Amino acid sequence: MPLCPLCREVIGPAEDRVVTPDFLADESDPFWPFANAAIHRPCFLVWEHRKAFVARYNRVARQLVREDGRFPFMTSEGEIVYRLPGGP
Repeated sequence: MPLCPLCREVIGPAEDRVVTPDFLADESDPFWPFANAAIHRPCFLVWEHRKAFVARYNRVARQLVREDGRFPFMTSEGEIVYRLPGGP
């Protein structure tokens, strides 16, 4: 079972979690341990770096455009949704 990189506790199969995409290539990036990771949602929601992490993901994700023009967008709660350019 995965460990939450924020609290270092096991994430049980029934626990609410945020699963972050693998979006960073630089292992020296301070957000590297949190990319491609499962994180307890309660931990993620109170993480002091959550807003910066979400903003960083969204900057990178704008370049990951699908054939239909949509791109992934992470909400402040850690959900990934797909948006069209110029959309909400």
